[in-house]
Amino acid sequence: MKKIGRAFLFFLLHFGLVFLLFSVLRLLFFAFNHSYFPDTQLINFIGGIRFDWLTITLLYAPFLLLFPFLFHRQSAILKVFFLLSSGLAIALNAIDFEYYKFTLKRTTADLFTTKGIAQDIGNLFVAFFVDYWYIIAVAVILFWLIAKGYEKLRRFKTSALSVGQSLLFFLILLLIYAPGVRGGLQYRPLNVVNASAYAKAKNVSIVLNTPFTIIKSAYKEDIERVDYFPADELKSIYSPVHHFAEDSAIKRLNVVVIIAESFSKEYVGALNDYAGYTPFLDSLINNGLVFTNAFANGKKSIESLPAILSGIPTLMNSSYITGRFATNQIEGLPAFLERQGYATTFYHGGENGTMGFQAFSQMAGAERYVGRNEYPNQDDYDGHWGIFDKPFLQFCAADMNATPQPFFASIFTLSSHHPYTVPEPYKGRFEGGPLPILKSVEYADYSLQQFFETAATMPWFDETLFVITADHTSQSYTTDYSSSMGIYRIPILFYCPKYIDPQRDDRIMQQNDIFPSVVDFLGHDAAVLAFGNSVFSNSVDPFSISYLNNIYQLVQGDYCLQYDGSEVIAFYNWKADPELQKNLIASADFKPYERKIKAIIQQYNNRLIENKLMP
Repeated sequence: MKKIGRAFLFFLLHFGLVFLLFSVLRLLFFAFNHSYFPDTQLINFIGGIRFDWLTITLLYAPFLLLFPFLFHRQSAILKVFFLLSSGLAIALNAIDFEYYKFTLKRTTADLFTTKGIAQDIGNLFVAFFVDYWYIIAVAVILFWLIAKGYEKLRRFKTSALSVGQSLLFFLILLLIYAPGVRGGLQYRPLNVVNASAYAKAKNVSIVLNTPFTIIKSAYKEDIERVDYFPADELKSIYSPVHHFAEDSAIKRLNVVVIIAESFSKEYVGALNDYAGYTPFLDSLINNGLVFTNAFANGKKSIESLPAILSGIPTLMNSSYITGRFATNQIEGLPAFLERQGYATTFYHGGENGTMGFQAFSQMAGAERYVGRNEYPNQDDYDGHWGIFDKPFLQFCAADMNATPQPFFASIFTLSSHHPYTVPEPYKGRFEGGPLPILKSVEYADYSLQQFFETAATMPWFDETLFVITADHTSQSYTTDYSSSMGIYRIPILFYCPKYIDPQRDDRIMQQNDIFPSVVDFLGHDAAVLAFGNSVFSNSVDPFSISYLNNIYQLVQGDYCLQYDGSEVIAFYNWKADPELQKNLIASADFKPYERKIKAIIQQYNNRLIENKLMP
């Protein structure tokens, strides 16, 4: 038994070295992103050890299970498995040292399953290497240190075990390994949502580690059926089916939806009390219907298209576009308008097929997809993502001018995306600001101005409804936009001077509202299924819904409710407490909001599972 005891001590030294590595990775993750976690507590880091335990048992499984039989031979096989697992742990965690700033969650498996991601990574590899060389340097140093630590441990003196002793040692290790695979002895295996036991919603990413979230999202069902309410009661609380009566005169307007990459509300001067970085968008806002409390429904571009075009948010860990429900029957705004005789086109200057945009836009009803392949001058390629905004938007204006009216067009810009490339002739024109993205935002805004100046000379311009929004927010530089609500705040503008008077509307609005709002504005007699409302109807109670780190968030009226799928974990009066510091869960009546969010989840989950996304 003395030999086994010494062998077990040898194992614990290796096990401890790996735990130390994961703790260092967590501290580095916090160091790179500390501004996003202003009220961090020690329990956030201590609680993470439990999640590390599960991750280590899975990631290091070959090393751990072979250890009892090969350790005394100083096996090269063991070393290879140890270093491979350690390298993977370092690389995956290092991704989120910087990527977290854009998504505000640990990376999940959909990053690697998104259509076109391999080509995008290839195009951006050099830019990532140049911009984030320090992350690669940190990862290399960590790998060197863990390799040196492993070599140091090989000096520990151990004796060979017999076959019987090795088997006994293996059984002892299983006492650690078996519960580790489940993350403990609790009834259900440890999951992402359990991190909320050790941290507030906005701090759960400290508790987690990136390999854990990737593993869990890769093997977890997207959503499960829920039955909070019987059918009749559910419909009375919330239904995504909307019925619009026909106006006396249907407006046969063209519809152009412009999705501006990463245009956070924070960057828009007309929506703040400072100058901002979008002078042209400011001028449009002052002459259109703008919603000052507008929200994105997700944190990624891939999550924005279903919300904007079809009123479908992403209330699950995988995006709708890459998930198992992507082939469900849906009706998007392009499909609806195509039935009314519209020509429908989706424009994006990126690589054809990137992020599944082409497939989804066609699923939503766009007859044509116009991407980089269709653009005539490849000299305008930015070297990373696609065609620079200014020339591509000019091309879009000309292409729409050649399209029979009425037409629907959605344009997704791209220049205000990392690596924030500005064309050479314009590099000295824009001053930028405290974030690298802001120069490219200024360029994108200028490109939008040039597009409108060109479009204004064309015969279809005055008969067009423009809807301008963002796909999601980007990095923040002010505390007002760093809360779990602030990270979703975007501009949403309806611009059609012939029919819409300038107005600032303070009601809650979300991307999901765009589809039903356009249908209602045009005056069609129709049924529409969307997880939003028409902003042109005063009979509804507007809201915004989002999902991040396994937490659902409902914003309605003056309140913001957070729900983890089992219970309400936070309730805030966001107007009185915009940074969401005072949790009112113990003192306020949140039951009506809890019923609303449960009804939305039930409608969403069950309709996706049953393929009932048509009205």
